[in-house]
Amino acid sequence: MAVELAGLLGVLTLALLSPGPDFLLVVKNSVGGTRARALATAVGISAGLAAHMLLISLGLAATPASVLRIVQLVGVAFLGYLGVRAMLAAPAPEGGADPGRASSAHSGFVEGLVCNITNPKAFVFFVSLFAQVIRPDASAAWRVVVPVVVVLHGLVMWCGVVLALQSPVVARRLGRAQHWLPRVFGALLVLVAVTVLVDALTA
Repeated sequence: MAVELAGLLGVLTLALLSPGPDFLLVVKNSVGGTRARALATAVGISAGLAAHMLLISLGLAATPASVLRIVQLVGVAFLGYLGVRAMLAAPAPEGGADPGRASSAHSGFVEGLVCNITNPKAFVFFVSLFAQVIRPDASAAWRVVVPVVVVLHGLVMWCGVVLALQSPVVARRLGRAQHWLPRVFGALLVLVAVTVLVDALTA
């Protein structure tokens, strides 16, 4: 079991660091927001992971495709909204984010939660992954341990990304780029939204 769990965490780490909606949102809020907002975004994403784990644990893996499609379209609208808002926002002052202008930690949490929970591909990914790790004869303890470890792993990793991006060394290297980086990541969120929309309409 220890080997399976280690392999699971390795796969999750690679998936987490891939340039998906969650990753882009965390980077955008880390570069263009306060630490409280960025960390709250990480917590919100982890709460979304917990929701996915709960649905799978309750045996709702066979969710109708029509429901997943609706969730996917809601996610598209939300990502597009976040991206456009970031592109139209006033640039952050040189030397860091403006605490008076940045959204609250509550906003960061909601953004992270909605971004993760409206990503059906994440749900399908976890369903397929769990099918390999949690076999029909698995013990009840193992069925609890795996989801808990997945959520805690996500929380630690996302918080680590936030702290790394907002560390003094990285902040100094970003320098004036903090004026336009949030807009770039906002544009990338819009691009992801368009890609997901095309995928949803042609599936």
